[in-house]
Amino acid sequence: MNFVKRLWAVAAGIVALAASTAMASAQATPASPAPAETSSPTFMDREYDGRTHVMLAPYIWGPTVKGDFQFSVPTLPSRPSGIAQSSFEVGPSDYLPKINSAAMFAFDARKGDIDVFGDYIYLNATTTTSIFGTISGPLGRVQIPVSINADARLRTSIWEAAAGFTVARGHNADLSTFLGLREFPINFVFGYTATVGKRGILAPSGSITTGAITQDVIFGLRGRAFFDDSHWYVPYYIDVGQGAGQVGNQTWEGYTGVGYAFNHGQTLLAAWRSLNYNGFSPISHVQKLTLDGPLLGYTFNL
Repeated sequence: MNFVKRLWAVAAGIVALAASTAMASAQATPASPAPAETSSPTFMDREYDGRTHVMLAPYIWGPTVKGDFQFSVPTLPSRPSGIAQSSFEVGPSDYLPKINSAAMFAFDARKGDIDVFGDYIYLNATTTTSIFGTISGPLGRVQIPVSINADARLRTSIWEAAAGFTVARGHNADLSTFLGLREFPINFVFGYTATVGKRGILAPSGSITTGAITQDVIFGLRGRAFFDDSHWYVPYYIDVGQGAGQVGNQTWEGYTGVGYAFNHGQTLLAAWRSLNYNGFSPISHVQKLTLDGPLLGYTFNL
């Protein structure tokens, strides 16, 4: 106990001595101004400086398109038509050389913790593909093989708009939550010649058109994280959605990658993006659709 009392007494004496020395020094010489702040604001600090920042980002996204579809295939007059269920996969090498027109860009407007952002994709492409499936014969007891040589045309425009609020941030990272709407008119046109049955009987040529328009309310998280005070950063984005229009479905989207911020505020981004649709009605032409692939973009400050 005596040792504790002595320790407290020594500590009090040191504090009193430091205080008296500081007072004497203050009386002897006038106080000098505090040194100015030497550290410059980080890229994240600039984004949250209270001003309005508007960004436009054209980009190129080359996803592999995978889908599960079902449609009616006509057969001979003596046989009823059936439902063919099939899957297909079209990679960038299949449709990029055959793109008729395309446009892809994102935008973002932020002031403080509030931001409004959106994304728009338009794609018009054609490709040739082969689809294999089966249709049910009379009473569903016979499975008839079907092969379709199709000239497929994909014409679609995907748009997304959302409003977000920053829930956490520091000098080098932030995290925002958002609520928005995404619309995706899934328009595929197949011009086909169907070979039905093992004997190779040709059904009449024709076309198959899918025209589902998904409208989904989406909710998610997004943000960026810089590597200390460097120019390099990692973006992150994830959302989930539920169909709000006439077409019932479920959707989710996510991307991440690496970016580089220039001193003038513009950025270069390389990422991997995935957009997924499922949970459609059993009678819908579209049963599942996935767009998954690399993305390269560049942002401009307006």
